[in-house]
Amino acid sequence: MMARAHWHFPRTALAEHYLNVFDVGISSHLAFIAPRRKGKTAFILQDLAPAAQQQGYLCVYASLWGDPNAPHESIVQALEQAIDACASESKIKRMLSSKVRKAAISNEMLGRVEVEFANNPKSAGTRDLTRIDDLVTQLEKAAKDRTILLLIDEIQHLATSDDFSGLAHSLRTLLDRRQGRVKSIYTGSSRHYMHLLMSTQSSPFYHFANLHRFPDLGEDFCAFLQNKMASEYGVAVAMGSLVKAFGDLDHSPYWMQRLVERLVTEKCPLREAMNYTLELLDAAEGFEETAKTMKPVDRLVFLELADNGNPFSRALLSRIEAQTSNKGIPGTVQRALARLMEASLVSQIKKGEYHIEKPGLRRYLEKQVGSAPSR
Repeated sequence: MMARAHWHFPRTALAEHYLNVFDVGISSHLAFIAPRRKGKTAFILQDLAPAAQQQGYLCVYASLWGDPNAPHESIVQALEQAIDACASESKIKRMLSSKVRKAAISNEMLGRVEVEFANNPKSAGTRDLTRIDDLVTQLEKAAKDRTILLLIDEIQHLATSDDFSGLAHSLRTLLDRRQGRVKSIYTGSSRHYMHLLMSTQSSPFYHFANLHRFPDLGEDFCAFLQNKMASEYGVAVAMGSLVKAFGDLDHSPYWMQRLVERLVTEKCPLREAMNYTLELLDAAEGFEETAKTMKPVDRLVFLELADNGNPFSRALLSRIEAQTSNKGIPGTVQRALARLMEASLVSQIKKGEYHIEKPGLRRYLEKQVGSAPSR
């Protein structure tokens, strides 16, 4: 197995850009949105946090998927570790390195669908919330003249259950009271739940953080991989082929690195390595199980949205009438959209604007029928 850090593509300029937003005083709180396995955590831990530390920040990292049923526990643990690390600079560096290793190990746990929702959510009690506030106060004292930068992965998890409302309100309050002394950066993997958390008036995080679409890596990432494969492993792959493969893997750096791993360890043709990687991706995302739960009309609507089409177009309504047992009417589409949103396959940010949440599912569905429905 290749060491992941060895294949990390640094995004130093992007990290400095976001930190500059803090420097000019535009905002003290930022949020990034992108689907899973787009490199958000790697960027936070391996690019942004080190750059922030060089600028004098004390970074605290927590993933709310660390304990989906009790996300407050992940925050408590992260704060306790940060307080302990303040004893020395070397401890601070080791703490960040351990977070990188833990995230890498988590990414290797394939063959299962990553837990996104709590199956037994627990509300944070008054004692828990007071504990978090007290820990932040202790960390401020331990940090001395450093500004604390709170890095929270999968912040949208707070919007997935009413049981997490108390934690969300408490976090907002403690951050409001420490404007300038504690700054924060969040990541989210679901547009739907990020919208609920950040753009709904009833949410404590309403308009709290500036939302940014986390940018995909480009051809320079493919060039980085091509050069390392050729210079270190003697594996030559055409640039155009790598760029196409990256697109076929939904521009996911994680899955692209799995493809490269197969190429350099097995010395096999690109097509063979690609088929192997796609099988891993499909299994990890649970596409087979998801596809089984989708009604034929749901598939047609999902594929239409994947093509940036209008789900209420006459053409789609006609296909629904011809290819399913449903009537080709707007009500049929509305019910399909409701099912897709409930399954977190589609999100609606505002009226009439829909987005697919699992781009790779399109390829899987089209592969099952041999080709995409005619447009």
